[in-house]
Amino acid sequence: MERFNSENSTTPKILGLIKRFKEAGVKKRLILAIFIVLLLGVGILVYVGQWLTRTGELYYSGTIEATQANLAFQVSGRVSRILTDEGRAVTKEQILAEIDAEEFLAQRNQAYANLTLAQETLKELEAFLSLYQDTLPAEVEKAAAVVKVLEARRDEQEAGYRTQEVEQARLAFLAAEITKEEARKDKVRFDTLFQRGTIAEKEKDAVNLRYETALKDYERAREAYDLLRQGFRTESIEAARARLAEGRAGFKQARAYLKKIEAAARQVEAARARVQAASAALELAEIQLRHTRLKAPFAGIITSRNVEPGEVVAPAREVISLADLSTVDLKLFVAETEIGKVKPGQKVEVKTDTFPNKVYTGHVAFISPEGEFTPKIIQTHKERVKLVYLVKITVPNPNLELKTGMPADAWFR
Repeated sequence: MERFNSENSTTPKILGLIKRFKEAGVKKRLILAIFIVLLLGVGILVYVGQWLTRTGELYYSGTIEATQANLAFQVSGRVSRILTDEGRAVTKEQILAEIDAEEFLAQRNQAYANLTLAQETLKELEAFLSLYQDTLPAEVEKAAAVVKVLEARRDEQEAGYRTQEVEQARLAFLAAEITKEEARKDKVRFDTLFQRGTIAEKEKDAVNLRYETALKDYERAREAYDLLRQGFRTESIEAARARLAEGRAGFKQARAYLKKIEAAARQVEAARARVQAASAALELAEIQLRHTRLKAPFAGIITSRNVEPGEVVAPAREVISLADLSTVDLKLFVAETEIGKVKPGQKVEVKTDTFPNKVYTGHVAFISPEGEFTPKIIQTHKERVKLVYLVKITVPNPNLELKTGMPADAWFR
């Protein structure tokens, strides 16, 4: 019995020893397995690092940035409407806000009226200039011709008549009669047009002046012809001399009329300058009227709204901020030792913590030509004193998933 009890007490001890041996074996195997896993991890990291170095692939982290525009009116006034709000997507040229345009509209209308008046004045002055250019030189030529005729008649009377002189006087009389008749018809026609309101009074007066001159020429030619037929007398010779003096005075006056052409030309030039000034004033008024509407320069997202309807704003005061998220930039800094591996246009794969399973494809858009020390946001002094180069990567963002300030990782391929 004692032997049996002794054997029974020994058995549990043996079983305990066996169990402890087994547990020790499991721990050893577990430790061995952990050691193997760590060894494999280190090997993989070493291999990946060697592969990245061999293939020239770079990995850097940076921050997403977007094109930001702070929009302001270019004219001052009271805000009448705000047509958008923060967080809303807008399209290019979409109206975002408006200033009360009543005053600017009145200025535009006044500028338009001034331009219309200046154009009408220019048109009228150009018509007078054209009339003077068409008639006054001809009047001078006629006056010069009359002087020549009168000089010839005076010479004839002083020298005595000849048959051919009488004939010449007759022809001159007939020519003066034809000229007078043409001038009379023009006078009747222009008087009628003036009564109808078709032409200006100055045009009518110019035609009347031409008729009066032709009438005088006709009367002088008739008298000269009559005198030749009747024969000369002393008083006729004196009269011929007097008519010659009168003709010369008429010629001098006709030449003086030529100055009207110069004066009219100066008036036309001044009127053209007024038209140009009025046109520029109208263009400025229209520009200011257009500036009462604040439009989006590009499609994007409204990031801030800084005014409310009823507020009076001055030019350059920030009204609305707009961000273009259709294409964003990833800004990062590449070490001096690796900047030579970065090329303009180089393909880059970008990932973010927000969308860890999505890869965005971009390209190198900018490499700073000047190095700088690592920005102070880097924590360690060792890293801050390294020379780095700013690199910007342009990344298409059609779904507007990437936001300003979002951290991102980049792999240079």
